[in-house]
Amino acid sequence: MTIRTARPRLAVAAVLGTTLGAVLAVGTLPASAAVSDGYVSGSGSFRNDWSDETVHADYYPRSNAACLWQKILWAEGLLADSEVDGAFGSRTVARTRSLQSRWGTPATGKADNFTFTRAAGRLAFVSGTIASGKRLELKYNGAAHDFTVRRDERGRHGSHLDGGWKAAAYKQRTCV
Repeated sequence: MTIRTARPRLAVAAVLGTTLGAVLAVGTLPASAAVSDGYVSGSGSFRNDWSDETVHADYYPRSNAACLWQKILWAEGLLADSEVDGAFGSRTVARTRSLQSRWGTPATGKADNFTFTRAAGRLAFVSGTIASGKRLELKYNGAAHDFTVRRDERGRHGSHLDGGWKAAAYKQRTCV
């Protein structure tokens, strides 16, 4: 006569449950900012490329990513072209708050995920393709100005600054 207990089955269920829980937890983590990529970047539909981007006075404040944000502020009529210098200082913070107030979003003064997502809603397709490894040209339609945004073959976003194409890098500032 064999006597079976629930103990081995409970142990297996506990291990499987823990493993499944860990897999589900990893699968539901929020998207990490593209800082790990080194650039404002994306792939596929450009509509969500900026949803995981952040730049502000305490987070890569001297960078080409800050230049891209300042270019958005310029397009919205809140900065002069000469103020697009890649330094996210007090004027950029104040102008970011103004734009956030205009858009009816929390006025944090940070170009955070929510604010970048709102800005991405002003992007329009110009040419190219959303296919991986291909160039895509977009236009940012600001309240005062428009400018071209390019997503290059490596998925890096950038714009024309200081006489040349500048990828929106987090750890590089060449737009001065």
